[in-house]
Amino acid sequence: MKEFYVGYLPQAPPAIRRFLRLIVGLLMLAAVGSAITITALQDPFAASVFEFGKTRTFTGTIDASPYPTLVVMRPGDATPRASHYLLVAKGKYGAEPDVSAYDRKAVRLTGTLIFREGRTLIEIQPGSLSEDKSAVPQPVAEAKDLGVFELVGEIVDSKCHSGVMNPGEGKVHRDCAVRCLSGGIPPVFAVADFQGAPATFVLTDRDRKLLPRTFLRLAAKPVRIRGHVVQIGDSLRLETDPASMSELP
Repeated sequence: MKEFYVGYLPQAPPAIRRFLRLIVGLLMLAAVGSAITITALQDPFAASVFEFGKTRTFTGTIDASPYPTLVVMRPGDATPRASHYLLVAKGKYGAEPDVSAYDRKAVRLTGTLIFREGRTLIEIQPGSLSEDKSAVPQPVAEAKDLGVFELVGEIVDSKCHSGVMNPGEGKVHRDCAVRCLSGGIPPVFAVADFQGAPATFVLTDRDRKLLPRTFLRLAAKPVRIRGHVVQIGDSLRLETDPASMSELP
């Protein structure tokens, strides 16, 4: 006679118990294997850092155009060179209202570092920016025109993409990117290949001013952009206009 299980009995017959153990074990192995496979197929997170809760003091010169930037001289270099740190405010806002009065002035500020792949931003602590009258403002680096390029990449907000969010690109981040860009966070164009290496470009119009907001419809989408690439110190800028941007299929 075949075994069968009656619900009010304290346990199932031996053969049924063995069968259920086998099925449960196989299901657990399948679940673990599926989790490992799905994880392995995902793109790895970018090597980015947001020093949340940690503040540092910075000194340098403000370059407010086209986007607020702190120019900091690198110590110890035989040839004087400067680092250019984009400045952003708390939340989804740019720092322009805070720094516009300090353009081309030496300043001191407290902020939190955000960095990814050689690009560094500083999130300014509210009320910490002040003129440093004991320091001499540094001259802003000359812009070097590298020529006209047609590049494929993604328009992202520099704050999230640099480390505040991970991932800070793609469809999953589109709504956040649009809000950050609308709030004044500097837009950057991230490409996988520029002269043989990944690169990010601060986006401006052809007069090196802020882009019209019509570009927001292309945020966090695959895009082709044609424009002038300009190098300012250790940063790259792509000067273009919305008519030179096209969404890829």
